[in-house]
Amino acid sequence: MVNAIALEQRRSPRSERQLQREDDILAAARQELTEKGYHGVTMETLAQRAGVVKKTLYNRYGSKDDLLIAAISEVIQGYRGPAPGAARGIAAMIASRVAASRQIVATPEYADAMARALGQAEPDHPLVRILLRDAIGEYVLHLEAARADGELVPEVDVVELAEQLISQIWGLILLWQKGLVALAEFETRSVRALVLPLHMVTQGRRRRWLEDLLRQAKPSQPETHRHE
Repeated sequence: MVNAIALEQRRSPRSERQLQREDDILAAARQELTEKGYHGVTMETLAQRAGVVKKTLYNRYGSKDDLLIAAISEVIQGYRGPAPGAARGIAAMIASRVAASRQIVATPEYADAMARALGQAEPDHPLVRILLRDAIGEYVLHLEAARADGELVPEVDVVELAEQLISQIWGLILLWQKGLVALAEFETRSVRALVLPLHMVTQGRRRRWLEDLLRQAKPSQPETHRHE
């Protein structure tokens, strides 16, 4: 009986209205972020756009950052690359970096917002877990698979290397935010930032494969770019 009542409540018009309100709020957040950027989004204007009072946003999400994270959760997952259980190894690792870089280039306003939120987040914030801890864990699995295949030199610390590789892409985002890397070059720069250190710790056929990738992804002449 309790389960039946709970099911009926979820199907009630009130529950439908609540779900629609949440969809409206998240859609409004995505629109505000796309049009105005991270600093342009305020809880007041977002509430007006969503047709709710500001208190509703704080009661539901707690802060602007948490609301924006909820609004673009699918994009955030895209920064991590393939879901757990996908193919492992260096080739899969690079494919994951390419996918994440293309997601950033396709939605730069979201990348900017997430980088700013990540910089302000406490260590136990979900964003830190998703974009740093979980991402490092995924890279560790890739590197362990490469080690099992005999592709890594024996002395490599895969955890330390994974931490370095994840920090690189966020450093590159920072350079883009400050106008030092053009958005049009982001994917190439991001892939090179991954392949260069991997090339130094791989061996055999995998090392030669990475050398070919480096030749294909040649850097452009250095110059200062504005934040696109």
